[in-house]
Amino acid sequence: MVAYFALSDLVESRWRQYAARTVEIVDGLSLGETARLASAFSTARLLDFGLMASLSSRALECLRAEQGAGAASATAADARRLAMAFGRARAFDSDLMEALVPIISERVEDFRPRELARVADAYARAAVQSPDLFALAAEALPPYLYDLEPGDLAALCRGFSEAAVYSSELTDALCEEVVKRLKSFGPLECLVFLEGLAQLSEGLPEEMRRDDAETVAAVAGQLARSMQSLAAGDIVRVFSALVQLDHYDQFLVHARLCEALAQKLSQGQLRGPPAFARLAELLHCLSLLPAQSHKSAELALTTAALLRECGPPRGGRPEPRALALVASALAELGQQDQDLLEMLGGAVLPRPSAGLPSDPRHGAGPSELLALSSDDELQDLQRAFRACRSEALAGACAAIGAELARRSE
Repeated sequence: MVAYFALSDLVESRWRQYAARTVEIVDGLSLGETARLASAFSTARLLDFGLMASLSSRALECLRAEQGAGAASATAADARRLAMAFGRARAFDSDLMEALVPIISERVEDFRPRELARVADAYARAAVQSPDLFALAAEALPPYLYDLEPGDLAALCRGFSEAAVYSSELTDALCEEVVKRLKSFGPLECLVFLEGLAQLSEGLPEEMRRDDAETVAAVAGQLARSMQSLAAGDIVRVFSALVQLDHYDQFLVHARLCEALAQKLSQGQLRGPPAFARLAELLHCLSLLPAQSHKSAELALTTAALLRECGPPRGGRPEPRALALVASALAELGQQDQDLLEMLGGAVLPRPSAGLPSDPRHGAGPSELLALSSDDELQDLQRAFRACRSEALAGACAAIGAELARRSE
């Protein structure tokens, strides 16, 4: 019945009914039943934190009861379903995820390579610190990467980078396997792999930096053939990954990437405040090109215009990094875009008290961005603003300095 639920095309209201009934009976479920239900609901993408929390608590209760009674612990199938379900849903109990690691280790021979790879990816998505699990995967998987689908290979690279765990043997084997089977990789698999490799490389100390130039060039070449099939936001992600990997191919960047982005932006993609961070990333990448072309220069002007149009998002977590990227890009490009600079400064300045202008000297109190940003974020933002050498940012720089001084008291 559980499998039928997961495979059927049921409307959300029906799933809500099943979820409500599951919460009612959760205390009587066995570990296997809990695992299958968690897998079904996560596969259906039902966003119900209360439900997943109830299933997570019940699974942990069953595990502890079995261990206390000296009974056989969870099966490999139960552990796989639980880990992947809660990793997919990103609603979990860290105690449960940690309790599953020794079970997975004991029964690693019962996991197919692709199952172990997907479990590792689930733990990375759940942001659970489990070095033992990743060490196990890094040791077990290299000889069996041929059994993984292209999406699994890309996700495995991403998973280890998100978990900040590095294995030279696994990474070497991944790069070799990806290049060998590159023709079977679609644009999204190429993107996820490049992002994972970029994040992994960036996290390594200087003495351990990798030279994956041949792998990156091969994957970038595959991407060049299908760039137009990606959305504008995904193309910006490709651009950013290539910049992080220090890979510059003139034809790829100017004839493919910039051309595809110009077309996507003209079609109305990346519009509105939610796109601000992605547009900031794009302008930053364009500013770092070793050589500009007519296409890249036009794209930079278009991006700046879209940034002025959408403005920084209001509400939610402030994005000091996005503001810093825009400011540093304008400084690098030598653009004195007064309207955009004033917009950046206005996003930082405290909201004025009644009848007073926006000036930190009037004691309006820190803005939301100043109050919620870390010291490192504020220092990066201040450096980027100062690099612009613009009077339009003088008040913002003073406000950042005042906030940093207040924190150091």
